[in-house]
Amino acid sequence: MRKQTKVVAVASAAAMLAIGASMTSFAATGWVEEDGTWYFYDNDGNRVEDTWKKSGDNWYWLDAEDGGAMAVEKLVEDDDDTYYVDANGVMVRNTWVKVVNEEQDEDDDPAEYHYYYMQSNGKAYKAPDNNTTTRFRTIDGKRYAFDDEGKMLYGWVKDGERQTDDDGWEDAVYYLGNWDDGAMKTGWQKIYVHDEDEDDDLEYWFNFKSNGKKRFNDTYNEIKEEKINGKRYGFDKRGVMTYEWTLATKGTTGASWASTSSWRYFNNIEDGARVTKGWFKVVAPHEDNDNVFKSGYSGDTFATTDADEENERWYYSDGDGKVVSGQIRKIKGKYYGFRPEDDGNGKGGAMLNGLVLMVVNQGTGEIVKVVDDGVDADELDDLMDWDQTSTIYQDYLAAVDDLDWSAGEDISLYYFGNDEDADGSMKTGATTVTIDGNTYNFMFRKSGGVGTKGFGLTGVDDNKYIYNLGCRIKADSDDKYQVVEVVTPHNMTTNKPESADIQAGNVSVYKRPSIDFKNIASNNTVVNDSDETVSYMDVSRWHGHYTNNAGVDLYARYYLVNTSGNIQKSKVAAKDGDDWYFYVKNRAVMLYTNNKNLDKKSTTNVSEKWDTTGVYVSKPNISN
Repeated sequence: MRKQTKVVAVASAAAMLAIGASMTSFAATGWVEEDGTWYFYDNDGNRVEDTWKKSGDNWYWLDAEDGGAMAVEKLVEDDDDTYYVDANGVMVRNTWVKVVNEEQDEDDDPAEYHYYYMQSNGKAYKAPDNNTTTRFRTIDGKRYAFDDEGKMLYGWVKDGERQTDDDGWEDAVYYLGNWDDGAMKTGWQKIYVHDEDEDDDLEYWFNFKSNGKKRFNDTYNEIKEEKINGKRYGFDKRGVMTYEWTLATKGTTGASWASTSSWRYFNNIEDGARVTKGWFKVVAPHEDNDNVFKSGYSGDTFATTDADEENERWYYSDGDGKVVSGQIRKIKGKYYGFRPEDDGNGKGGAMLNGLVLMVVNQGTGEIVKVVDDGVDADELDDLMDWDQTSTIYQDYLAAVDDLDWSAGEDISLYYFGNDEDADGSMKTGATTVTIDGNTYNFMFRKSGGVGTKGFGLTGVDDNKYIYNLGCRIKADSDDKYQVVEVVTPHNMTTNKPESADIQAGNVSVYKRPSIDFKNIASNNTVVNDSDETVSYMDVSRWHGHYTNNAGVDLYARYYLVNTSGNIQKSKVAAKDGDDWYFYVKNRAVMLYTNNKNLDKKSTTNVSEKWDTTGVYVSKPNISN
């Protein structure tokens, strides 16, 4: 501490000369030196005691405890006032003095010296008797407080008293530095305290207002936030600045911990500013993790799995510091998806990445359920093949059964890029996606608001390609061709295939394996003009209106796509990987046969010619 004077004040040589001249001018009256000690005698020749006597400009105390000798280097108690005289006996004024603490105690009073400040009248600043408030005095531009004995207060102070218990700092109002400092602290201060919960001496950050009062939580919530220099900081009921994950709101035990809205993320212990409207990548909170500020809780949080496995995830805080969850959010012109806090996977609140199958409210952009995140190549193929034995297909069906269509919920694939650190934003429009080394073409909705953008589209795109949940349907390279059934509600189509457009909605797409057609063809045969038995399936009869088992009127149309996904407009005897042949007319699959020689033999089983793009071939008569 840089006070005006840190050592005992010393009277000037000129003052002592004035004293000597005065004292030697008397005999048995006034000042008399006896054996090196000064006394003062009254007119009756009696020593004067317990009073001040002035000589020149200085005052001196005649101490009754020492037979009236002039006091030196000691505190003087005169009525309710405290003074100090230096080594020359002069009353000290307008300066600091220090006195050895003869009752020094490492626990209650570790000060080596006690400090006093003597005013212009020589009286020490002190608090009134039975004082319950902390009063400050400004000295050399700093603020100090003193007890009722005039001793400078230091350390943690409340109600005019030092708080010396291990937990006294928790309720203290002011911090006045170490015993050799004593100045009232304002602003940020890093202080060692004994944390009884941790049973250890720890160093925490505190912040004190301009009046010296400690910022602390005086609300119902777990912490109180304060805006300091344009940033938001949190303080607990003890006044400790919170850091990293902090349980901020008080609620029902367990329910509060499991809600993203109850948590805030502040920077590390050396910063502490709350993350506001910004990204941060961390491990989710859990009581056992070392990135959680102590909040006295136990139990699961909104991301238990990620926390247990210490997976770092990207999170985003809104303007209030709340962790965004369960929604598609537009951030700086791009769209991002965030898991629901109760997503059942223990990954709540995390930014979505990769190819994701999820249920979204198309009106609000709420992410109702993440069915599968990070869909891999095998899972995608299972979805496109409607593999009923696969886990993802079963999960898809369960999610469809739970959809609230009336509320605007729908399910599809979304894509948020393949590098969460580089981007992570939602992709829209035509998008090429590489998964496990395989390349897929997708079409995601690019119009509308947060609820509709990014939705993987299903249906026919401009009579060129067919998409299912956003993924373009292609034939395997070994198969060469793939039959695709496109189904729409009958009242939408009026038997018009263009109503199955990718933007129409309520369209279903199914890959039809060739084996299904072969099994039917095995029961349908004709003999061609080469006396060969030809197996066939008349696919043309499958086109059109029908009613499903649920009594819903539907319209079906069968397309043929190649290995690039292109819809075949017209084909005659297009050979597939099994050396069977497709016949296509006006983008509709008409016939599938194991022999391209369909020239008829004069039998009752073969009838009229069939016209496909100008080429006449025989068509089996299956009208019977």
